[in-house]
Amino acid sequence: MANSIKLKFKTIQKEFLEFLKYTKGHADTTCYNYSSDLNIWITWLTEEELDWRKCQPIDVEHFVSYLSKKGIGAHAVARKISCLATFYKWAKRRDHIQEDPIYLIEKPKRPSRMPVWLEQEEQDDFMRATRNYDDIPDTIFGRSKTSSVKIRQRYELLFTLIQKTGLRISEALGLKVSDIRVVDGMAQSVRVIGKGNKERQVPLPEGFMRELALFITDKSRNEYLFAKKPGGKPIGQHAVRSYLKKLMDKAGIDKKVTPHKLRHTYATRLLEKDVQLIDIQALLGHESIATTQIYTHAGQERLSKLVADI
Repeated sequence: MANSIKLKFKTIQKEFLEFLKYTKGHADTTCYNYSSDLNIWITWLTEEELDWRKCQPIDVEHFVSYLSKKGIGAHAVARKISCLATFYKWAKRRDHIQEDPIYLIEKPKRPSRMPVWLEQEEQDDFMRATRNYDDIPDTIFGRSKTSSVKIRQRYELLFTLIQKTGLRISEALGLKVSDIRVVDGMAQSVRVIGKGNKERQVPLPEGFMRELALFITDKSRNEYLFAKKPGGKPIGQHAVRSYLKKLMDKAGIDKKVTPHKLRHTYATRLLEKDVQLIDIQALLGHESIATTQIYTHAGQERLSKLVADI
């Protein structure tokens, strides 16, 4: 009986994920996270001999307690409950269930997180380390130094692009040559398909226009900007994070910096230049200005540190 209930859930889960991807336009990474959270939920239900279609709010509260006892952080717990809320709301609309067990519970609050970013000096150190090829060996895994330098240059351009445009890593890796608007040998802007399949144009700073235009000179319009090889697929996010960590270590930067933190860095530089929040929201592709407002808290914290010893 338990197996048949679980199999039914898997069928509904697949339908839900297709809804997220093809109707709502969510990114593959988002769909993967939803799938992972739902797998944890159904595994726990099976162990507790509970039917996912007949769950009560008290069962969800026990699930939250179970996650907390396993050492899962408050932010991750909140994300999982948010996933279940979206799933059950969708399932009820499609008559897969009669009652939504999430609707009436007090949902755990996501703890506020201060964004991590690079200070200007750290940005300079990072780019200096990235452009210094002395650490690249003559051969590695059968690959020549020339080939390794080309790989470094590709990552250099990727990390520079994120710092100059604030793109999400998924947006940057999804770019094709045709998404770059070039006028008189200068790359003017990039066309981005962001969350919810929404399109935006992000302008490029003058100092980066020629560099990007030169990078795409010999590439076909349908080619991914950061393809592993001509005509191939773009590099993966895991490889990007791994390479970024290596460069941060090389630069001596003792922060947990991810591609998303480079996006935070872009937003912080804009805020320092007194760019209006509504403009930062448009550049970052935030649906709500409330998301953008975390940078005002970041700015306030930075100011507090500056005057702490006065």
